[in-house]
Amino acid sequence: MRGRMTMDAAAYAALALSTVTSNLSGQDLGTVGMLTPGVYSFSSSAQLTGTLTLDAQGDPSALFVFLIGTALTTASSSAVDVIHGGAGTGVYWLLGVTGGSGTGSATLGTGTAFAGNILALDSISLVTRTTICGRALARNAAVTMDTNTVSDACGPAFNVGAGDFGSASFAGNSVPEPGTVPLLCLGLLALTLHGHSRKRGA
Repeated sequence: MRGRMTMDAAAYAALALSTVTSNLSGQDLGTVGMLTPGVYSFSSSAQLTGTLTLDAQGDPSALFVFLIGTALTTASSSAVDVIHGGAGTGVYWLLGVTGGSGTGSATLGTGTAFAGNILALDSISLVTRTTICGRALARNAAVTMDTNTVSDACGPAFNVGAGDFGSASFAGNSVPEPGTVPLLCLGLLALTLHGHSRKRGA
């Protein structure tokens, strides 16, 4: 299926102004080890091969923000797990922060189990059997899906580490204040799902 899941520009802008706490440029997310709450940046593209574990450390309002200059790609059967969190834990993947048309895209490989909200400047492609605990939102282009599940009601059966979370985990209702890490109850600023969709190739 192919459709438009769009986000308000203000939500993207607020996240883009988050203060970076660690630069992971050039590293595969599957090899960086366990990450704690913070704002992580990539100067250009980012890749995930294997499993990335995000440890909220028991903070129910823990926030993870990934600022990726261009594109995010995951290998087949990759995973993002979140542990020791709560219903207010926020995970945001911002793609295309360097600007420019065609630079902010995500491709999640076959069977990827992904946690967090993907906010792409351009397109998102979910390959067969990819699951997302969170949201997949594209600003300027399409979200393409093929036998996928995207939900904010996640648990052990969803195949991501959300068993100790409430139903709102990762999809949360907040964005961070520009330049800070704490969450504000601002909402995702009019994130909307447009009902129009069609089968691939139709």
